[in-house]
Parts: sequence; structure tokens; C-alpha cells
Amino acid sequence: MHQMVSQLLPEVPLFLVTAVATHLVMSFGQTLLHYKVAHHPIGGKLFRNHINFHHTHYADDHLVSRTYLGHEGNITPYFFIPVFLVGGCAYFLLPLNLFVVMVIASVASFYAHVFFDKKYHVEGSWLQRFAWFRRQQELHFVHHRRNVPVAVEIGRQASIASGH
Repeated sequence: MHQMVSQLLPEVPLFLVTAVATHLVMSFGQTLLHYKVAHHPIGGKLFRNHINFHHTHYADDHLVSRTYLGHEGNITPYFFIPVFLVGGCAYFLLPLNLFVVMVIASVASFYAHVFFDKKYHVEGSWLQRFAWFRRQQELHFVHHRRNVPVAVEIGRQASIASGH
């Protein structure tokens, strides 16, 4: 046991860097696909499902509901296509231990995104007690009210806060 721990210890920083980089790439990819495909007619069925369902049920004056209305019109499977393509390439490029870290981080990142989206849209979420959650929820709602990409809205608010 001691020998195994001493062998893995030097790899921990590399595992952490891999996990953080994977999360950032997943977040960027989800944001890019969401904005460039799910909000533009070029996205075809993905666009229609997203706009006709998520942005219809959660728009303007009805951004929350008693239960999450996400079972119909779910666009999650569309995001798996590029994830599996990248994952397949990574399998051949990365050592197995880093590939496993990347897979675990990808799943965790994707789950966190879906988890928070659901909590943003449910009345009385237990996360409402946290200021950071309320801020992120409000940024998310700006996106729904104005159909503005969240990253653009965050940048705009940051420039207003800094006086620019």
C-alpha cells in the first residue's frame, strides 16, 4: 500500500491539472455549442428543441417552476457527440491513468452543469441561501430574458462594475 501511494503521489499535480483543464474545456465546449448551435437555426433539431422547449417554458416572467420541466425536449444527447469524438481521440493520445482522470472530470463537469441548470429553474431551491448561487442564477436568467450568451453578460457586468 505504501509503495502504491509513493508511486501515485508525484502524479497528483498532473491529475489535478488534467481535471481542471478538462473541466474548463468541457465548460467552454458546452457554452460554445449552446450559444452557436442551440441558439441559431444552423443547429436544426437541437435549435428547435432548445428554443421551443427550454426557452419557452423558462422565459421572461416565468423563469422558475415548482418542478424542473426538463424531461421533454432534452438536448443533452447532442452534446455527447463531440464529447465522444474528443474522448475517442484522447484515449489514443493520453496514458490510461490521465484518460481515466479526464473521463471522470468530464462526467463531473457535465453533471454539474445540468445540476445547476435544474436548480436555477426550480422554485425554492435549497441553494438559494447562498449568495454565489443567487448571483449565478440571476446571470442565467439574464441569458433567458434577453437570449444573451452568459459569457457576454458576465463580461458586460464586470466592465460595468469596474467603471469601464
